[in-house]
Amino acid sequence: MKKTCFRLGMLATPWWIATLLIFGALEPNYSHLYNAVSELGAFGAQNALGMNVLCLFLTGALVTCTGIAFRIFLAERDVATSSGWWVIILGVMLSGAAVPADMDLYFKSPWTVVHAFFVFLAVIPFGIAAWETHRVLSKLSLKSAFISYFPLLIIPVVFLHGVLDQGGLVQRLTILIVLLWVSYLSWYVSKQESS
Repeated sequence: MKKTCFRLGMLATPWWIATLLIFGALEPNYSHLYNAVSELGAFGAQNALGMNVLCLFLTGALVTCTGIAFRIFLAERDVATSSGWWVIILGVMLSGAAVPADMDLYFKSPWTVVHAFFVFLAVIPFGIAAWETHRVLSKLSLKSAFISYFPLLIIPVVFLHGVLDQGGLVQRLTILIVLLWVSYLSWYVSKQESS
C-alpha cells in the first residue's frame, strides 16, 4: 500500500497540469494568465463537474496518498508522524477546493465561502508540513535541500500578486510550488526506501 501511495503522490503535479490544461482549453475565452483556476469549476462553467472531480478533487486525493505513505514510512522508523498527518490534511483541503464557487455572487454565496475556506487555508497545513518534514527528515539523516527550502518560494510568489496584474498566473505558480514539493517528497522518500 505504501509503495502504491507514493507512486500516486508522484502523479499529483503532472495530473494537475494535464487536467488544468485540458479543461482550460475546453472553456471559451479562458486565460491561464488572468482567470482563476476556480473559474473552470465554478457554477456556469461548461465542464464544472469534470473539472471539480478530475482536477481539483483527484489532485487533492493524490496529495493525501503521499501523506498516508509518508506517515507509514515515519511510523516504521519510530519517529513522530505529525508531518505525514499535515500532508494528509493538505490533501483534504485541496480536495475540498472541488466545492464549486459562485463567480457571480462571490462571497454572498455560501458555496464560494466554503470553496475559499479550503483554498486559502490550505497554505497553513502546507507550511506546517514543510517545516515538520524538514525537521523529521533531518532526524533520520535524510536531508534534502529541495524539500527543506523549495517551499520558501511561496513568499516571493505571494508578493508577485500585488505587483503583477496576472492573478491567474500567480495562483498557478503557488499551486505548482505546493504540488511539486508533494510529488518530490513522494519520489525522494520512496527512493530512500529502495536504497
